[in-house]
Amino acid sequence: MRILIAGLGLIGTSLALDLTALGHEVSGYDVSAAHLAAAEAAGAIAHRLERPGGSFDCIMLAAPPRENIALLDKPWRAPLWLDTGSVKRAICQAAQERGLPFVGGHPLAGNAGSGPASAQAGLFAGRGFALCPAGGPRQPAEDLVRALAARPIWLDPDEHDRHVAVSSHLPYAFSCALALMLADTPRELLGPAALEMLRVATSPTGLWQEILDLNSPALEAATRDLGERLCATAEGLPEVLAAARRAAISMREEVEDGR
Repeated sequence: MRILIAGLGLIGTSLALDLTALGHEVSGYDVSAAHLAAAEAAGAIAHRLERPGGSFDCIMLAAPPRENIALLDKPWRAPLWLDTGSVKRAICQAAQERGLPFVGGHPLAGNAGSGPASAQAGLFAGRGFALCPAGGPRQPAEDLVRALAARPIWLDPDEHDRHVAVSSHLPYAFSCALALMLADTPRELLGPAALEMLRVATSPTGLWQEILDLNSPALEAATRDLGERLCATAEGLPEVLAAARRAAISMREEVEDGR
């Protein structure tokens, strides 16, 4: 397939590495000349596009969420458009308004780095990859995800955004709030649990600002729910804490077994 990847950061370049290794002809586009050069030097892309345009078998948008929406208006043509952002309702709606053959995508993968220098071959292997119907062909999108050794999961864009508000966006917001609360705590009192929970807040804020803004309704609902559950667990009732421990053990084991 002739595949265009627009956005050559961590996710886009990792996709390019895997798709190139699978024998696809991968072109890359990025507003950053440095990102283009780095992806090309790594052997991730066969062609670099200096400006938008052209026909492909698949276009994959791997830039930040708002930039992905803007990229929908570029003069590219393809029978399948797919993105990799962590908020789905906004871009799926925008693609449908434009009449594009679009499928919303969200790979549940990453690492602590950013940019093409942090890209990894095999980053998506064994990971979940959400797919949201939005007018594009479903089977080719699923085939592409399976070729990456990822596990496709189909769900409605609104349902996706509700789930990731709890599983991804809320942990980031909670980590940031905890960092502010702990700012005056003596460093000698910061144990392993606190330090691990602070790790998420060390992520670059630019991308997160877009994510939290685009998914604010679902995140607000999740935050209210968390507040109620925090109050309940803070009472230290044995049955509540035991239920939470059982749920945590079960989820961790299921995820690890799935990998």
